Amino acid sequence: MKTKVYRLYCTVLSALLSVLGFSSCSSDDDFPCEYGSPHADYIIDGIVTDEEGDEIKGILVSAESYGDFKDGRYWFNLASKKSDYAGGYYLSFQSSPESSYTKLIVQDVDGEANGGEFANDTIDIDYKSAVKVKEGEGWNSGTYKITQNIQLKKK
Repeated sequence: MKTKVYRLYCTVLSALLSVLGFSSCSSDDDFPCEYGSPHADYIIDGIVTDEEGDEIKGILVSAESYGDFKDGRYWFNLASKKSDYAGGYYLSFQSSPESSYTKLIVQDVDGEANGGEFANDTIDIDYKSAVKVKEGEGWNSGTYKITQNIQLKKK
């Protein structure tokens, strides 16, 4: 019986507070009501070349970030793209503005099709070199661009 009375009391109190306009958010323009976490949009592009400076097509470039969980570390793919005929690639993703856990994983996935096999590589993304190209609003701090050219060695 006590549980039913308590539930009824909580329901009536919640309804009354809602009708009176109480909420966890303020309508003050200085502090808008938002839910989420701070993030930014990132664009990473560049050209994949071999040691002689020739562009390489068909190289898979992936931006990956990791998270630590109680049973280990897991990597998450943020974006992936194969380099085009001119060796160019373009990745776009969202990440924490101060993230230091993102890397570019570079893999030769088509083997002999691009003139030879190239060794895989891992490159730390230098967020300090990011250039702001668009303002954001709210939790989004804007769009940033990073140019990262990649030179691969043959196996």
